[in-house]
Amino acid sequence: MKGVPGLLIAVGLAIAGALCNWFYMAQKSRELDLVQFVAVAEGGIREGDTIQHGQLIPVPIPLRYAQRLKEVAPYYSDVSTIVGMTAYREFLEGELILTQDLRTPASNDMKRDLGPNEVAIWINVDSRGFVPQYFSGGDEVSFRVAAAGSRDPVTQPGQPLNVSPEEVIGPFYILALGNRRGTSERARMSGQGQGAESVIAIRVKKISETQLEEKAQLLLSHLKFSNNQALGLVMHSDHKAKAP
Repeated sequence: MKGVPGLLIAVGLAIAGALCNWFYMAQKSRELDLVQFVAVAEGGIREGDTIQHGQLIPVPIPLRYAQRLKEVAPYYSDVSTIVGMTAYREFLEGELILTQDLRTPASNDMKRDLGPNEVAIWINVDSRGFVPQYFSGGDEVSFRVAAAGSRDPVTQPGQPLNVSPEEVIGPFYILALGNRRGTSERARMSGQGQGAESVIAIRVKKISETQLEEKAQLLLSHLKFSNNQALGLVMHSDHKAKAP
């Protein structure tokens, strides 16, 4: 019987040793497991530059130290959401890109993106036939409106539906969808809240201080007579047709 307590003690010490060894190895494993974040490559990035892929490099950080960092910095696997952004400040070589660096600062508002002969106007888009995630600032769009002089279709029983004719007015360039300027993915990365993205701001040229370009006047006239009814949207291709 005297050997039983000794055996139990030995077994307990072995289990404790195994647990300590497991804990030590788990800690070491977490130090060896690496997570890659985004940093600025050699040469840095100047204010106003469009950020290129070659200006960004991966920085491996041990997993145990990355738990808090991942809350304030994007992973390198999401580097495509940073490429193409305009640097609103200078970034130094080796500097870690933080989530706050992906946010558009308050001073960088739409007025800075408008030319001396341009203004912005806001248009309500019919949300029933519009997926805002596919659009971002800089996209070229046109608007579907009822043709001038057309009325709502009137259908008699047993007769086919009469469809009101439509016109397309445009193209215009999007400045913002609600409070979003860039892509929906970039907005998600920056922690930006979703605004009223069915209200879009478009870029419009001025003919004079009191007159807008013809297509803008036509669009505003339609909105006036339709009581600011929400419009359908047409997306244009990024690939321009070549002249024959």
